[in-house]
Order: sequence, then structure tokens, then C-alpha cells
Amino acid sequence: MAQSIGANIRAKRRSLGLNQIDLAERLGLTQANVSRIEAGAKGPSGEMLINIARELGCDVRELLGVEQDAKTADLDDDAKSFVLNAIKRDQQFGVYLRSFAKDSDNLTEEDWKFLATHLKLALGYAADAIKARKLDGNF
Repeated sequence: MAQSIGANIRAKRRSLGLNQIDLAERLGLTQANVSRIEAGAKGPSGEMLINIARELGCDVRELLGVEQDAKTADLDDDAKSFVLNAIKRDQQFGVYLRSFAKDSDNLTEEDWKFLATHLKLALGYAADAIKARKLDGNF
């Protein structure tokens, strides 16, 4: 999975006319770190993947190789409605997020964005892993 993410990062970076040094400077990394990420030798952390996507002007799902379809279209909702809709759709998921829903009036927009971003990232990783298992015949 890290290799395909790295290849997607490299392709997006190149399409923007950036070299590894340019991207590294924007991210506060060394060129060697960017090279390792793009080669798949080192997978980026969730936070780093979000930062890379921001610097490349794309969605994390693009770097993960996850295609947006009707099932994932609602991921583009605003942060608060994304989280609340996810809770409504899945009872067990709701159990984990009840504390956020109960106290939603006290959460800032930054809190909602943080939560939604990390949920989207987790869903993207899950979709990529499932896709990879299907391709490998391990599903």
C-alpha cells in the first residue's frame, strides 16, 4: 500500500512541476525523506499524508488511490454533518462517537474538522486495503 501511495504522491508532485526538494521544503522534511515516501520505503503518517495532500492541492483519497463514487460522495459534506450522518447510519459507530455528539455544541469548527479529517483518512485507508486484498485474491 505504501508503494502505491508513494507513486501517487510522485505523480501528483510531478504533474505540478515540483521536484522532491520543493515538496520537502514545503513539508519541513529532507529530500531524502520525500524520496523514501515516494519509493514506498517509508509510509507517511496520517498527519503527514494530510499535509502532503494539502501542499499538493488534492484530496487525501487521490493520494490513497481511492476513487470517489456515490458511496463516498457524502465525504465532501461539511465536517459536522459528515460525523453526525455517520453516527446516524451505523449504530455501533455511533457508540464510539456518542461523546462527540452529546457535547457537539461545545466543539469548535476546528474540533469537527479534526475529527472528520481523521475519519476520512481512516475510511480511505480501509478502502485502499480492501481494494488491495481484492486484487490479491485474499478477500
